[in-house]
Parts: sequence; structure tokens; C-alpha cells
Amino acid sequence: MATKINGKPTSAVASRNAKDSQGEYSVSIHDDNSSGQEWILDAYSALEPRSYLQEFTSQNVRPDGRPFSASRPITILPSIFTRNSYGSAMVSLGGGSNASSQSCCTRVIAACTLLVGHPSPSTPNEGDVDVTLSASPLSGPRFDIMGRESGEITAGNYGMAKDGGANGGNANQQPLPGNLSNIISRTHNNNNTNSTTPSPTDTKEIESWIRRTLRSSRYIDPTELGIEHGVSAWRIRISIHILNHEGNVWDAALLCVCAALRDLRLPMVEIDRGVVKIVKDEGSSGGDGQKGKVQRKQGRSLTLGPLPVPLTIAILPTNESEKSNTNVLLVDPTHLEEDVAAGNTVTVVCNTNEEIVEFHKKGSGSRLSVEQVAAVACMGFGRAKELEKLVLGR
Repeated sequence: MATKINGKPTSAVASRNAKDSQGEYSVSIHDDNSSGQEWILDAYSALEPRSYLQEFTSQNVRPDGRPFSASRPITILPSIFTRNSYGSAMVSLGGGSNASSQSCCTRVIAACTLLVGHPSPSTPNEGDVDVTLSASPLSGPRFDIMGRESGEITAGNYGMAKDGGANGGNANQQPLPGNLSNIISRTHNNNNTNSTTPSPTDTKEIESWIRRTLRSSRYIDPTELGIEHGVSAWRIRISIHILNHEGNVWDAALLCVCAALRDLRLPMVEIDRGVVKIVKDEGSSGGDGQKGKVQRKQGRSLTLGPLPVPLTIAILPTNESEKSNTNVLLVDPTHLEEDVAAGNTVTVVCNTNEEIVEFHKKGSGSRLSVEQVAAVACMGFGRAKELEKLVLGR
């Protein structure tokens, strides 16, 4: 069957892999123009993301060409803000010279600002670190102006296919080109798994997880944030913003925070009767000392501990019709893969000392065997050694 897109002929042909009428289909598109082919694939992935992804995972490959255990390339740019922050960084997962790579890129920025506060009586020499994560409609089409990912919009594509088949139940909608409508109807009927709607990104949960990870990883020594014993201490506020959300914001956010703290430099201060004043021109003064009743402390960078390196893996559910009960594990999942996993992910945080800082699993629709947990830990150790030089520059 042929149709026309933008006045050019386009054809979509589906060939069945199985012999019975309930078999799966693989889409083979013969297109005279590349834009029409992309339109058909985008429609298929939007209407039936689970079936679309299974077309690739059944061949042990992912839609972007990566194997299951491969991560996207990581780019870290420190000191992206020269004003109004004392340390900043930008982290990109994926990206490249072509447009398709850019469209699958997750990009996050982080900036450190400083406040002077009162330390806790139980820890008079320690400062504090606070983390906030924000998003906007520019981060992705699913975010509202408050930075929350709407569950209704997230589940829209799934509900549209369920309510009315391939065309969403709207009789006024034009049929899909070629045999795509028949393909989606059959593959949708074949998916009898306990499918749930995708889990929206919870920024508050990520904030809490980053704070907890920074404390347990010993990446920062809180005693270095003390200014005057029992009187004043630094409070670092790390503001994270999602520029583009294409999956695995957890890893990107934590790596961006660590890179921003690596770029952070505490300014020189003058302490006069408990009042802390930041000295902007450090070149005109010497090191630590005391001039009259004014005490001066030289600016410095933080002494960092072992780098906490995250590794997030999506756990794809298996069909009841499949003989194998082994889950499919996808390292560094894209947004599409996270949607199909329906929130079933595992994040392991490791360092180069081969220590597991944290093991965080989300979702109750899947289980990991002992062998899979061991494999996840081994991949986390390798990931930590791989990224330490990139983040810390050593």
C-alpha cells in the first residue's frame, strides 16, 4: 500500500515473522524520501512504544544502535558560568554531530552558590550542602510550567492505543500510512503483559537521593565548610536544571553535581566580631591571618573524597508468551526505554575503591536474580574507574 507525504510517494511494508496469526511483526519501510520514513517510525514508536522497542531488543540491539550493556558518550564541561556562581558544570549524555544523536541527548547543568549560616550545636565545625532540581517545558514536552512531569501526558500515547486501537478511536483521524495501522493493532493485541503507564520523573525524589548519596559517599568533608567554630559555616546550594530530558536524569544530575563541586572554590572571607564578609579581590591579600580584630581566611578548593559514580539500568518486563523469564537489562536507558520499563530501574553508585555507596531499585514489576545483581555491581565498578578521570581530571 502506498501513500503520499508532502506530495511524495511513501510505502510501508510489514512482514510477519511467525507462522500463526498472532505472531509478531517487523517493520520494513521502503521510502522514497527520508522525512516520510522518519514520520512513520515516530508514529509507530509513539503509538506502540513497547512493540517498537521489542522489534530491536529481539535482535539484541537498541533503537539507537547500542548493545544492552553500552552507555551513551558523556561530555562534561566545567566552569560554564563565570558570574553569580562559585562552581558550575554541564553534563551531556549522548549527543554528536548529527541531528539524531542530538535528539537523544540528556543535558543537565548545575551551579554552586554560597550562603553563610550557623552550624548545628552538635557539629559546630561543619557546613551543609543543599540540592535543588528544576525543570521547565523546555526540558521536554511532558513538563509543565511548574517543572512537574504530567502523568496524563506521559500515559497519553498508551491510552490512545488502548482506547481505540491504532488510530486512537477517533473516526475523524486519517488512517496511518501503509500497513502500519494493521501492524500496531496486531502487536498491541499480542502484548498481554501487565503493562503499566510510564513513571513520571520525580524531581523531589532525585533531590533527596543526591543529598543522601553525597553524605554517604564521603565525597565532601563537611568540616572544610566551617568558618568560625560554633558561629558560622558555609552552606553550599547546588541548583540543578534539566536542559533536555531524554532519559537517565538520575546519572546526569549526580555527575553534574560532582563536577560542579570539583569546580567550586570557596572565596576569601574576613571575620569581624562574628560577621563574615566575602573579599572579592584575593590578589591584594596574603594567606590566613589576623589584622587587628579582623580575621582573614584564604579562599581554597575543596578536598574531595572518592567520586560516587552512578549507573542506572532499566529492567524491561518480559511477555507471558515468551519462554524465557530473564529480564532485559538496558544500561543508561533513553526516555523511550524508561517508559517501556514503567519505572522499573536499578541505580548502583560505586567508587574506584570498589565500594557500593548505594543500591537503589525502583518499581515492583520486576525482580533481579543474584547473578544479575552481581553483574550490575561489576558494571558499576567498571563505570567508576572509567569516569573518575573525566569528572575529577586525574
